[in-house]
Amino acid sequence: MKKLLSSLLCFAMVATLTACGGGGRADSTLIRVALGGDCEFLDPAIVDDSITANILAQMYEGLYKLDKDGVAQPSVAEAAPEISDDGLTYTIKLKSGYTWSDGEALKASDYVYAWKRASAMGIGKAYYSQFINKIVGTTDGAKPLSSPDDIKNFGAVAKDDNTIVITLKEKCAYFTSLLTNTVFYPLRKDIVEKDGGNPLTNNWADRLDNPTNGAFRATSINAKDEIVLERNEKYHAADEVKIEKISFKVMKDSDTQTSGFQAGDLDWATSVNNETVQNTEDLKKQAYIIDPFVCNYYILINSGDENTNKALKDVDIRKAISYGINRQNVLDATGYGDYAYALDKLVPVGIPGANGDYNEEVKDDVYGSYDKAKAQEIMKSKGYSESNMLKLTYKYNDLPLHKDVAQAIQASLKEVYIDFQLKVEEKETFFKSRDDGNFELARHAMTADFLDPMAYLSMYYGHSLAGNTVDDDKYEAMITAAEKLDGAERINKLHEAEKYLIQEQCYMIPLFGYTDPFLKASDLEGITSSPEGHYDLTRAYYK
Repeated sequence: MKKLLSSLLCFAMVATLTACGGGGRADSTLIRVALGGDCEFLDPAIVDDSITANILAQMYEGLYKLDKDGVAQPSVAEAAPEISDDGLTYTIKLKSGYTWSDGEALKASDYVYAWKRASAMGIGKAYYSQFINKIVGTTDGAKPLSSPDDIKNFGAVAKDDNTIVITLKEKCAYFTSLLTNTVFYPLRKDIVEKDGGNPLTNNWADRLDNPTNGAFRATSINAKDEIVLERNEKYHAADEVKIEKISFKVMKDSDTQTSGFQAGDLDWATSVNNETVQNTEDLKKQAYIIDPFVCNYYILINSGDENTNKALKDVDIRKAISYGINRQNVLDATGYGDYAYALDKLVPVGIPGANGDYNEEVKDDVYGSYDKAKAQEIMKSKGYSESNMLKLTYKYNDLPLHKDVAQAIQASLKEVYIDFQLKVEEKETFFKSRDDGNFELARHAMTADFLDPMAYLSMYYGHSLAGNTVDDDKYEAMITAAEKLDGAERINKLHEAEKYLIQEQCYMIPLFGYTDPFLKASDLEGITSSPEGHYDLTRAYYK
């Protein structure tokens, strides 16, 4: 495959230069984007995938938006929220004069309606409504309601057309960051409920006459093939938008995206062959890297009550597994090169802490290091040896990266008396197995939905994780205590809770953090992005 790509490189370079050179571009008002999968309904309430979220980010503007450092900056809001002394009440002023693409005024009530609707849909349909359920008047969202009107005394109120007052159930240090999520985008009641439509369905979302408040609006929608956006002439900063049209084309195969970009058929490719990029100098020069990109990769250990392998309830065994993994070999197996780094914590690089980056505030030179002798010592003390190995099963879904990582782990653990058996499952089957707790050890990875350590630490808080792989009252108490604090004191307590979770109890084993490169046409400028992986094409232009 590498030889074939090399032989095609000269042709690809000529084609790319023709498409991307200063005078050779056929259309300087169009961005051709390749997506790595289908798009869901263009309904901000139900979106739980990054592909659809990135499309919606070109169409809608929330009150706040994350910048390249992960800090929530005012978008439609005039400034940062005014927060009461007890941390429960947020007052937000909207900039005046903003409109929808059909000319109707953008109002505070449009935001409040959208939030109330999403909460009524329940977390089963509107997953991120759990963020809205921090507001007074909402339930836990486990069961959907029949109408937004079923939410009585909703704690978000439009005091006037430009003022929103929000009352929270409990103090939440990262609530402003939550407000950047798509679920907090505005919606118009008259559009969602047009012709008596049920407000809790998403039938409205793919109509082509839907107004938006962002830089672009949809003019063609085929979720499995192509979505086309065109410039919103009523956008408040329309003079800053140089691109007239964005074509989002579904290309699930990473090799197809890569070759399409090389041929000059794409301007922005979002799911490419990482190995090809690493090994093709011209592609590497055109790689767009989100750095930091807040994604981790780790082993989840099922030590919950229903797990049948009693060995994994032994914290010493869990630690031996961690000490026995040669992380450098794992990193080498990924093929990510400079795009990956060894990780010894659950929270990856890129999350704000008390005095800079949360991950780098606390250094630990012992945990996370490869120590075969220490792992062997622990295993021998438990009665294991070369002739009596501990048999464990590791599940992962069917992608080459996960297979390569699994095999690297397997080779390491064989040397510390662990028979690490690999079981691959189709993606949906694997996710169900993991959610149901039907595994001994399983691969896991996640990015942040908001830029705070709790985006990761809350995954194992609340006794709510399916499969009950972590059920620890002490961890629960540590997180509860931390969340009652502010500033550096809170962050320091979260560090202690993470150390207990990962280092002392070893409920999961961090392996590496990484970023996937995008490919960007050499003459395309003005694209911005944020650490959770979202990108903004609204101010892009060709030089």
